[in-house]
Amino acid sequence: MIKRFTYLMLLILMFFSINMICNAQSVNELEKQVNKLQSDIKTSQSLLKKTSKNKETTLKEVELLQAQIKKRDDLIKTYEQQLAILNKETRGYKNDVARLQNELDKNRQEYADLLVIHYRNRNNLNNLLFIFSSEDFNQAIRRMRYIQQFNDLLKHKMKEIDVTKTDIKKRIEKNEADKKRIEKLNAVQKKERDDLNKDKNVLNDKVAKLKKQEKTIKKEIEQKQKETKDLQARIKKIISEEVAKNRANATVDTKLSANFEGNKGKLPWPVASGVVTKKYGNNPHPTQSKVVVFNNGIDISTEQGANALCVFDGQVSTVFNTGSTNVVMVRHGLYFTLYANLDKVFVKSGDKVKTGEKLGLIHTGANDNITTLHFEVWNDKNNTNPEMWLK
Repeated sequence: MIKRFTYLMLLILMFFSINMICNAQSVNELEKQVNKLQSDIKTSQSLLKKTSKNKETTLKEVELLQAQIKKRDDLIKTYEQQLAILNKETRGYKNDVARLQNELDKNRQEYADLLVIHYRNRNNLNNLLFIFSSEDFNQAIRRMRYIQQFNDLLKHKMKEIDVTKTDIKKRIEKNEADKKRIEKLNAVQKKERDDLNKDKNVLNDKVAKLKKQEKTIKKEIEQKQKETKDLQARIKKIISEEVAKNRANATVDTKLSANFEGNKGKLPWPVASGVVTKKYGNNPHPTQSKVVVFNNGIDISTEQGANALCVFDGQVSTVFNTGSTNVVMVRHGLYFTLYANLDKVFVKSGDKVKTGEKLGLIHTGANDNITTLHFEVWNDKNNTNPEMWLK
């Protein structure tokens, strides 16, 4: 009966220990997301601070502010997830402690009962006569074993009591620590909500100013769409020619292609630090509600003077000028990465390049003082979402 009771108690303790570990892992995983979002917000704040010197509001500035608002919103949601886990844990701690306290009381009662038995039989248990008075040798052995087992049971029961007391103490301490963490998270979350509302007010103000320039903006949109269309047509033509040439000469590096594909989600970013201000796919225009612009890659705003960095080993496929800035394309077997909006270029067609190598200086806008890299990833003749490839 005692053995079965002990076994059940250990199972219960194991269950709650595993539950605590799983929740702790979830909170720690969310903490990594928090750190990343906080870093992104810090970067965007730094970039926006530099643009605030300009009197004129620009689309790039609005896009950067929108990206910051999105990061803040994601950060608040992450805090909410952390709070949900911690609140669930604190509610569970009360039940855990009550259950363990009940087990402790039972163990103490069982220990007290054993001591009573020990006291009543102290003359026999502590006297060799109890053994020597045995009718035969086998009975003497059984009595010796009984004494030993009884003493072991006392020690075991005492150990169970100590373990349960320690476990209760740890749960109470963890509960107190979590309560403080919840209090801190609530305060931080409130501050983020206040900052989010401030950002939204600033955004509304800037969007209102931009709407007054509607005619100019529409012309800029048309010009930008034409430039994008021409650029994409040129890119597709270059890639098609490269693919056809490589297949004809059987020069496709299949191992490099496999290595590139095997690192999906692990590639380094093409800038040392930055914030994605325009995502892959359809992007609604900040001021023109009916206008949706498709992006073949991602736009990353970064520090002035930043360089475009190669994301994987490969060979420079081509370098060309768009009329105002430069584009570098790097081939990785059947895959291509594209780095656009560069002022200076440090490589030429045919150069072998390594991961992290500087490809060119990213252009900084004269009107908005914002430095933006346009980055694309192509699989053969099909472009894909670059954020799926980056870590």
